Amino acid sequence: NIIFPNLSSSPPAVPATLSSSWTQTLFTHRQFATEKKSHPFVLSHPSEVDHPPANSTSDSAQPPRGRIVCITSGKGGVGKTTSAASFATGLAQRGHATCVVDFDIGLRNLDIHLGVERRVIFDFVHVLQEECSLHQALIADKKVKGLYMLAASQTRDKESLTVEGVERVLAELAERFDYVVLDSPAGIESGARHAMYFCDDAIVVTNPELSSCRDADKMIGFVSSRSRRAELGGDGCLPVSQTLLITRYDPARAEAEESL
Repeated sequence: NIIFPNLSSSPPAVPATLSSSWTQTLFTHRQFATEKKSHPFVLSHPSEVDHPPANSTSDSAQPPRGRIVCITSGKGGVGKTTSAASFATGLAQRGHATCVVDFDIGLRNLDIHLGVERRVIFDFVHVLQEECSLHQALIADKKVKGLYMLAASQTRDKESLTVEGVERVLAELAERFDYVVLDSPAGIESGARHAMYFCDDAIVVTNPELSSCRDADKMIGFVSSRSRRAELGGDGCLPVSQTLLITRYDPARAEAEESL
């Protein structure tokens, strides 16, 4: 793993020349971070997975929750969903109970990658709004034992996500699974922010091209400064563990200086 330093400082002041829409976007980002500090823990403290109790293996002790891994990037089309599906499949094949969650509300396609598109009845937003149970929405993979998927909604938008709702669902998933893999949408808007906020580990996906690397660098700083672990600081938990995943690398193109 590559542990990156905190690359982001406090949010910059908004210049007067910015439009009201951009001002509102930056305000929302700040509000997103502020509201987290005011509500009690539902998903257990990160220190439980960083430093599990010494007696956690005893019959009477509550086992630590599963780890939450976010597959993210700044730029779209770099292979996040393919990487999330492959990573979750690999974990399940190694005997870890794994659930992969599609956070791309309104534009789901993780179900296609896993071949379960005809089996989606309930989705993530249904669970958030308590229109069904989590058990009803989870789809078990028929080929890989221990692999489950929670689909994104195809008809709602990302504004359906709330901090409290996402935390509640992730807490329930982390109690059932060893790993919860979050397939984040591109960018740093609502879906991506909710996906990365509660993660214990982040895999930042990039292509060997300048625009993709620039956006990945931005996301690295965003995770380092805006996640729950970053807000908790030294409160007994480690920073988010970040790993860089380079996809679509071609040595021949790199040698011909057609890519990085």
